[in-house]
Amino acid sequence: MTQRTLVLAALAATGSVAVALVLLGGGGEPPATPVADIQRPSPRSPTLYCEFYNFVGRSPKVGFTFAISDQDERPVFAQVSQFEMDGTRAEFGSDARPIWAFDDAQVPATLTSPDGAIVINLYAYDRTKSGGAWFEAGLRSVQYLNLDGKCRQGAA
Repeated sequence: MTQRTLVLAALAATGSVAVALVLLGGGGEPPATPVADIQRPSPRSPTLYCEFYNFVGRSPKVGFTFAISDQDERPVFAQVSQFEMDGTRAEFGSDARPIWAFDDAQVPATLTSPDGAIVINLYAYDRTKSGGAWFEAGLRSVQYLNLDGKCRQGAA
């Protein structure tokens, strides 16, 4: 077979598949995305990483990683992981990520855990900037007490 014959055969096969899809109802509109899935960040979402230090050695006591997505021009922060100073780490699958409440109507902006037990203060947070510089953050929690820390936003 010549190259031209192979190309024509491939085009004919592709056209047959497209016609079959239309006839079987596969060529219409894609199904609507469930509302619950709209909030879930994609694997390529920007991230926010925050770590908070113990009082003595300035070594990290706890850290949080969030995937950030937008919904109606508002950022949605889904917790990806959490690590503890003792080495334990919690990973959250994309379908089970806790969504933290973000409030930038006040200064500093805050992230609040779904159960309200942890609040992260984000000082000088600018969600339009990613990578690069760390900025100050504070953790407010009964479990971890009040800890100083820092955060950095990563690019998608």
